[in-house]
Amino acid sequence: MNGSLSIRIVLVDDDRMMRDGLGSLFDREPNIEVVGESNEGPEALELIRRLQPDLVVMNIGPGGSGGMDVVRRVSQEQSDAKIIALSAFCTKALVAEAFRAGTQAYVLRRNNFDELLQAIQAVISGSTYLCSDARESIIEGYTRCESSTRELSEVSLTVRECEVLQLFAEGKTSKEIAMSLDLSSKTIDACRRQLMRKLRVDGIAGLVKHAIVMGLTTMAP
Repeated sequence: MNGSLSIRIVLVDDDRMMRDGLGSLFDREPNIEVVGESNEGPEALELIRRLQPDLVVMNIGPGGSGGMDVVRRVSQEQSDAKIIALSAFCTKALVAEAFRAGTQAYVLRRNNFDELLQAIQAVISGSTYLCSDARESIIEGYTRCESSTRELSEVSLTVRECEVLQLFAEGKTSKEIAMSLDLSSKTIDACRRQLMRKLRVDGIAGLVKHAIVMGLTTMAP
């Protein structure tokens, strides 16, 4: 990974072997430092509060898991820590719940380590990230949901707005989009705010979800 500053990470998972395995892999990355690890639940929240990491890699699961509760609390406390959900499960409902709770990325435990590194790079640079399996799950779920499709069809976007929405969904920053479209960053920021108003979302994660539903992004892993 690029950059001279270390990314400080806390690992949260009830599986000690998983934490040890990830810790060993992260030790090989010169720009990543695992500063703490914990089981799910209250002790994880206290560790995150105390260490103030840049990033938390958090195991989550269905049925009100302790990991999801920690994600919500960290988000509610407006922590600067970004959160990557690491899960053995991949359903549209769980992925959506994770993003609503406050995660910036969703990766499956069966994915390879390079995918997790891509997710880290994305969220540290201010983007969101969905692994390919999670994207397919969301697309399949929305394909079956006619009411959601009808609702989106009522939203009228300009060609330029569609271009900007697609690029945001693919992880581009405002500056990168501005350079790509030969526009100013202020223009792109204004377009982003307009998209949020039209689509009734309050963040980039919401824009990503709509872009996937509308078929505007390939989002290559």
